Amino acid sequence: MEGSRLLPPLGSARAGRQESARRWGKAGGVALFILLALTAVECARLGAAGLFVQFAQSEVDRWTAASRTPRLAEVRLAAKYFMDSFDYVSDNPWALEGMGALDVTRMRASRIPREALAYTRDARVRFRQALLQRPTSPFLWANLALTKLYLDEIDDELLTALRQANALGPWEPTVQQTALFVGLAVWRDLDPDLQQTLVRNVERGAARNAQEMLKIVKSFGRFDLVCAIDQYKAIAGPECRKAAASGESKQ
Repeated sequence: MEGSRLLPPLGSARAGRQESARRWGKAGGVALFILLALTAVECARLGAAGLFVQFAQSEVDRWTAASRTPRLAEVRLAAKYFMDSFDYVSDNPWALEGMGALDVTRMRASRIPREALAYTRDARVRFRQALLQRPTSPFLWANLALTKLYLDEIDDELLTALRQANALGPWEPTVQQTALFVGLAVWRDLDPDLQQTLVRNVERGAARNAQEMLKIVKSFGRFDLVCAIDQYKAIAGPECRKAAASGESKQ
């Protein structure tokens, strides 16, 4: 039939499909190679960024373990490592958190009010940026609340940060201490539910870091929060009796 002349030979059609398959195979191989290469570059970039964060944290751990104020040169070295990390990953949340904590350290060491204010603002910005990627970190929420307190920004963001810190890290000692300090400083601005959250925080803190929690309570004169808890009675007996006597004398 005349129409059959328009059909290609069977062997030719099969060869065409094989050639097409080879082309797609080559294209797929090239795409896979590019994807693997990009993945390797990304892994190397993240690895380098993480390595500098580890270097910085090692410096911080040295003076933290020794419970001493870091020297200026030590702070600068840690800051350099964090900044080196940003060269590889500009929004590395761990570097942002570490740099924010370092800003708080520099704020506390500064004798120049304007400089201290700038460090605190920088820390607040870094904690906010890190929270965009790590919204479940209780440490970031606690540190954000702390910087807001230092900046005298007693607002909904601070109260939210305080709630999140307590909700996400109820058993973390550093979170307990920071949340207690901030909470007692703004106690009058807390609603009853948040006040009760802080009370439960004090109760939990008795299990692992009663001494540190007691120091914070003493600095605010809030012995009413601890004197009914056995763990605190053992280490604050005289203060509790004195506070109780003082309360009775005022009645």
